[in-house]
Amino acid sequence: MLYPKPLSPKSLARLYAEAGLKEEQIDFLHTFFSACANLYGVVFAEDAWSVYRELSSKTETPHILRRNMYAALEIMRREDLSFYVFEADEVYSKEPRRDGARIIVLRELVGPSYVKFRELYKVEESSYGKPFYVPENLLSFTAPQETPQEQALLRMLNGLRSTCSEYTDAFGKTRNCPYKGKYLREFSYINEYNSFELSLLRGEIEGRKGNPKKAAELEAKLNSVTAARYLVDNIKRNNNVGTKYAADLFKSFFDDLRAMGVVLSNDGQPNELLNAITETCNNQHIWRNHGWTPNELSARMRYGGTPTISFGPGMQKAFADGSMDKDEISRILRAMGFKIE
Repeated sequence: MLYPKPLSPKSLARLYAEAGLKEEQIDFLHTFFSACANLYGVVFAEDAWSVYRELSSKTETPHILRRNMYAALEIMRREDLSFYVFEADEVYSKEPRRDGARIIVLRELVGPSYVKFRELYKVEESSYGKPFYVPENLLSFTAPQETPQEQALLRMLNGLRSTCSEYTDAFGKTRNCPYKGKYLREFSYINEYNSFELSLLRGEIEGRKGNPKKAAELEAKLNSVTAARYLVDNIKRNNNVGTKYAADLFKSFFDDLRAMGVVLSNDGQPNELLNAITETCNNQHIWRNHGWTPNELSARMRYGGTPTISFGPGMQKAFADGSMDKDEISRILRAMGFKIE
């Protein structure tokens, strides 16, 4: 099922007029839905209505009727926005269409055709049953928020330098490292996973049609940020969506550092980075928590016992070869509120 193509501004204006929406209401709803998409990643129309009601009780907002909101969402399917508006049966094949079941989804959560809704499903499943974070300044979330903890982590990474001309990948293969002599703030980085994804999108993998436009967009995005920024964004992305094994987030981070040719000193530098990552993750407003930071949600929800995690095979291998300290990572995860299985 193809997503509908955008309409002309004239056609959109006519549809909004027919729906009885004024310019002030239209502008507000565009900002409101963009903020919801950035803060929650995925939100159903009926939940967006509840969020609007709560926001209206905290701060002044234009008066919007539920039917107006649902009508606006139907029209926004025909606009080129930072989010998609899917009908229920476009995401869940057996779900009947209805106004309240439309789904607002941040564009970056929708992947290529072969994994189109994989991350959407993960976020929706992880966030189920959690309350929505509705601050007075919700409309400021039309762009991702950068926390002091994230800024501190980025400063640490900007100061790291590539010193190796070769590195050993996760499969024990020796590979060339082209970044030697450069700081992480001075070059962009494409890891093995991104390189494979680019090959798929370019149609270089047999049996895959490819999508040159999306390939160009992905390559431009990866080349637009420094290696340090990439590492921070990747941590935030994994924290937003969730990983199968929470501790694998750390392993992925150190694998990328090694591929960049960075060798950490043994005077506490690895632990400083681990602590900075932990602080960044615990103070980030994340999709799988319906916008709450882990620290805020932990303080709000003191029930259901302690969440338990286990170390995946990748982490076990890193512990065995001594590239990661199991005791230190266990300590950090316990400080985050996890029970180690």
